[in-house]
Amino acid sequence: MKRNLHKKMFVITLLFVLLAGCDSPRKMSNSFSFAVICDTRSYAENSGQEGVNTAAVEAISRELVRNGSKFVIAPGDFICGNVSWYPNVPSNDVQYSTLLKAAASGGVTLQHGPGVPLYAVRGNHEAYHQVDPKEVAEKAWIDNVGNFLPQNGPKCELGYSYSFVHGNALFISADQYMAASNKCKNNIYVDQEWIDKVLAENKEITHVFLYGHTPAFAAKHQDCLAEFPKRRDVLMRSIADRSGVYFCGHDHFYARGKIPVYAEDGKTILSWMQQVITPSGAPFLGDFSPKWDGKYSNPDVVAESYIDNAMGYQLVTINGKTVTVEFYATLDGSSWTQDKDGKYKYTYNDDWENWIFKKIDGFSYTLH
Repeated sequence: MKRNLHKKMFVITLLFVLLAGCDSPRKMSNSFSFAVICDTRSYAENSGQEGVNTAAVEAISRELVRNGSKFVIAPGDFICGNVSWYPNVPSNDVQYSTLLKAAASGGVTLQHGPGVPLYAVRGNHEAYHQVDPKEVAEKAWIDNVGNFLPQNGPKCELGYSYSFVHGNALFISADQYMAASNKCKNNIYVDQEWIDKVLAENKEITHVFLYGHTPAFAAKHQDCLAEFPKRRDVLMRSIADRSGVYFCGHDHFYARGKIPVYAEDGKTILSWMQQVITPSGAPFLGDFSPKWDGKYSNPDVVAESYIDNAMGYQLVTINGKTVTVEFYATLDGSSWTQDKDGKYKYTYNDDWENWIFKKIDGFSYTLH
């Protein structure tokens, strides 16, 4: 009997020693960093001959991996897509292949590949179907990207919208273009019923990070979630108690603004969040239209930082209930001149191995 007791005590002691020597996956990952990239498409010139700014993708991928990112979330416009204005436009399959090859060379791959996982969601350029039918653009997304993402979104959005948990954080990737036309200028919204369900199923998770292609409050482009302000306000209210930031793109420049979380009346401000627009290589807007003046359409939005001509990524670090967001970027990816009429002209630099990245902006918040 003593022998059996000693044997049981030995097993219990051994298990205790083994468990004490390693934290659980959830505990180990309560302090970690991830990256955010957006808008890597290009014109049909130089490094962007197949719809992707490959120089920017290669450089940024290497930098974010070097900086310790565990994974990458990416809110859209990675390729030019199926557009009528692109001369001899390559198929979306070719463009996705170009994107993924450039990212993989820097150590960033889709979820089931080696390296740092990429969690992407469509932008308007992935959703465009101006030459080929909509079904062709959708099939290219699913075959090249969607099939490698978590398959837990709404039944009609599998491979488009999804969620995942890492450590003490819930990530919600919300496709905004399921009902958009071929020009993708309207019907921009998300499936709020599904998002509410995901939030309810993950009540114990401390942090929530929502990302989608367009801003919640318009900066330069007016086609965004502000098309349906009531839906937008419901969305922001649903995450406000567990989030302090919304990640998006669409405008091809870096902009950070303090955005209001409205009550049901659409006027009373309950709280505030940060809206962060990330540029990762897409053409700067001054090349074909006036530069943004830094003023948001909604007067309640407080402009806090605006940087043109930068290419980079967000490094987001979670430490307990505190989140730090840092914008690492380079100004070496392009140069610009201004003619006598005030029009800007950008010249892109493909010599990415000599680009210098540094922290340009950042902020922190702590959940209460």
